Amino acid sequence: MKISKYIGIGALATIIGLGVILSSCSSDSLGDSIFDTNDYPLDKTSYTFPLDSFCKANFQEPYNLQFLYKMKDISSDMDYNLVPCTYEKGLDLAVLSKYLWFDVYRDNVGNGDLFLKKYSPKIIHIIGSKAYNPGSGTERLGLAEGGLKITLYNANDVDVKDIDYINEYFFKTMHHEFSHILNQNINRPTDFDLISNGKYNAEDWGDTPDSVALGRGFVSPYASKQAGEDWVEVIANYIVKDTVKWNQMLNTAAYEWEYVEDVDYDYWKSLNTKVYQGLANVDSVGYLVGVNSNIAFVVRKSIQRDAENKYAVLSADSSIVYKHSSGVNGRQVILQKLEMVKSWLKEFFDYDIDKVRMAVQRKQWLTDENGNFILDSKGRFINNFTYKRTDGTTLMDELRQQVTRLKENPNPEPPRAE
Repeated sequence: MKISKYIGIGALATIIGLGVILSSCSSDSLGDSIFDTNDYPLDKTSYTFPLDSFCKANFQEPYNLQFLYKMKDISSDMDYNLVPCTYEKGLDLAVLSKYLWFDVYRDNVGNGDLFLKKYSPKIIHIIGSKAYNPGSGTERLGLAEGGLKITLYNANDVDVKDIDYINEYFFKTMHHEFSHILNQNINRPTDFDLISNGKYNAEDWGDTPDSVALGRGFVSPYASKQAGEDWVEVIANYIVKDTVKWNQMLNTAAYEWEYVEDVDYDYWKSLNTKVYQGLANVDSVGYLVGVNSNIAFVVRKSIQRDAENKYAVLSADSSIVYKHSSGVNGRQVILQKLEMVKSWLKEFFDYDIDKVRMAVQRKQWLTDENGNFILDSKGRFINNFTYKRTDGTTLMDELRQQVTRLKENPNPEPPRAE
């Protein structure tokens, strides 16, 4: 998957970084098992025994899935210079994958264990480093192959202090690819493909800023590539985005946005100064995307402007006049797509996406004993993984302990899946 190298709305910054690519799944058929079904005992004297035992008990035995945190050269892309993930980062991703993905589906989808055994990928391969593509200036976020295997990169940068990061790099990707697998088994409604028919852009979607995509009715630039990616991006983004971020996206989508590449940078800076002084509207001045030879690239709301396309033309009551020349209200389009997704998941998989989403959110963010979210003094959600309890421990300590406790006993029985 490639995510636009330009920023989404809400931050004034220049992105010099990389786009992101993730291949989508093909529709290969699967047999009963892809593994040697013989049960080989784990080496209890090995340093990695605790994590190996955890992965066997919680992934391979219940779901016929191998969680590979020890990089396999034969299973990786030789076009990239890759390094394995560390044991510690592999441990974090393993316990988080169980907690945020497998446990959520097991407990919140009808016949959860059977659902996962039937539809989950059979291999999750973790790579420690990023996968750079110097030819295109992009970074591969992950790779999915035939609904069988998902490869995730950049594991050595996993940081539970940054929930948005682990969602973007790992869990949104997992939900995205898992949704492809479901779509391979049951076709999405054909009417879905007609909603944005004629607006998909298979070639240049990667150069589309987030806000422009939202205004066109896509939850991400990658969703604007084709209908199949649009479908799974709606599911993945809805699950991992908290309520504030999701509503911000919908608000942004309610307007038409334009990407402008010919704004004099000094002129833009002077207007941006007025924004900070409260004398100008940042939506009309534009959010800076990049600069080249004193020419600014900005994303701004489409509004009625003067003949020189500089100043906003105001209405009789001095209000800004926003344009919808495309005739599209992105918010309405996204909500229409979401409703179609909800109906399909419920009908064919007994999968209530609102229930799944709320389970994910309550695992990520701190709640009280009634399940209500607790906000900090600035009205922000509180990271549940790093919040210090009265005894000084954190949820992440507890999750890691599922594995690290095995170090204390050199000959324990492997932990069983809960």
